Amino acid sequence: MERKMTRWLVWLLIGLSIQISSAESAPGKASLCDLQRGAKEGERRSVQVVGIYSNGLEMGVLTDPACSSQHTWVELDLRSTTNKEMLRSILDSKGHANVVFEGEFFGPERPDPNLPEAIRKSDHPGWGHLGAFKTKLVVHIIRSVKAGK
Repeated sequence: MERKMTRWLVWLLIGLSIQISSAESAPGKASLCDLQRGAKEGERRSVQVVGIYSNGLEMGVLTDPACSSQHTWVELDLRSTTNKEMLRSILDSKGHANVVFEGEFFGPERPDPNLPEAIRKSDHPGWGHLGAFKTKLVVHIIRSVKAGK
């Protein structure tokens, strides 16, 4: 009986460790331009994305030179403080930084379902300051930070 219990516990621990390691693995890198172009209303997905981050430490904007007219609103909700001080230092001195962020990417918000349909069709709520951004990234991990030019 004790041997069966030990085997069961071993298999349980192996299963849990496999589940935890797969949950912690980073999502594949995505192009910010592709994310912005393909963003669907109400969409939310885990991503790792490269870009140029500017503005403040807790909230700012992410851009990609390949599609510089598009901007994604960024909010930091860090699960790790790794690279946070380096980001702060570069932002203080340069105003922007080349980054690799990992987090949740949100497409355009859905209009309020309580609005009349005629208004809902023309209502395009956005993220960030005055709803000016079509997409949003909530950053959980700062994978890398480098000073930009």
